[in-house]
Amino acid sequence: MNRYLSAGIMILYLLSTGCEKDQLIFDEIIFDTSSYILPDYFVTAIDFDSKGNAWIGTFRQGLIKYDGNSVNEYNSVNTVLLENQKIWDLKVDHDDHIWIGTGGLIEFDGKSFEIYNTDNSPLLEDFVSSIAIDQNNVVWLASCRHREGGLMSFNGTIWKSYTPDNSPLPDNLIQDIVIDKYNNVWLAVNRYLIRISRGKWTIYDESNLGFQPYHFGHLAAGKFNSIIASIDYSLSSSGHFSGPHIIQFNGEKCVINNPEDEDGNFLGYVWVMNTDARGNIWASVGISELKIAAYNGQSWFYKKIDSLSGSFYAIHTITSDPYNKIWIGTSSGIHIIEQD
Repeated sequence: MNRYLSAGIMILYLLSTGCEKDQLIFDEIIFDTSSYILPDYFVTAIDFDSKGNAWIGTFRQGLIKYDGNSVNEYNSVNTVLLENQKIWDLKVDHDDHIWIGTGGLIEFDGKSFEIYNTDNSPLLEDFVSSIAIDQNNVVWLASCRHREGGLMSFNGTIWKSYTPDNSPLPDNLIQDIVIDKYNNVWLAVNRYLIRISRGKWTIYDESNLGFQPYHFGHLAAGKFNSIIASIDYSLSSSGHFSGPHIIQFNGEKCVINNPEDEDGNFLGYVWVMNTDARGNIWASVGISELKIAAYNGQSWFYKKIDSLSGSFYAIHTITSDPYNKIWIGTSSGIHIIEQD
């Protein structure tokens, strides 16, 4: 039986920051949170291959393939994956190869694993936290730490690296990477958004956005030539209830979409964020309790998941499958939201 989320009418306002009022309207979001799978796995990343299989990265439990019925586990017992290996991100490319961000970069073609590290490849750092695959099947990755490393690309033959020393990259540490529908590469780097379009770099800061971001967190592809970016306040010691928390940006226009309830009350900080195939924004939000919230361009819909109460870090990834079901990866399994 469907369990309906409380619907809140988003108060859209023109902030003094210079960001504009949102004009996008999507369908009402109604969904069921009753589907719950793989409760024994600490899930950190999820993506899907062309056959609809889910590939799941875990925290110290290996790589999981899930076809809707059965589970295949790849770990230190049956593969080259190390015991207790942490998977930070993974993406499936157009050839159904699985690219795994961990203490290095790992490629799995369905039969064998190829490990890339600083000893056997040009990899900048033995730490890969974010991966994106562009329309030409080029792998983009964040191979960086604080003041070390940077952005890399790999087309299967040629590696390219971008650091503050050899490129316009303003800082080594990259929070997230996403590819938009025009094959532009977007980066979240500290307080900057960066777009790489056919080799041309454009850096956006407070002069373009109309406000000074605390730190950018997650990126996601939006509709109408835009990206969605969350602002990460997790390192701040003071409250930022009125500041921007989620923005939509197309290189010219900035729109703030802060999570609010029907009375205009702030729903909470944004911890994890993504978009679905319809352009709806999905996020885990909370101050005193954790909620799943979704924004359809007009209203926020939200619900508390009781099994996840007490930890803002219980949700690690949100993604949509080929059927536009929302998969929420947590410290104890995956919640799947069925959209009508």
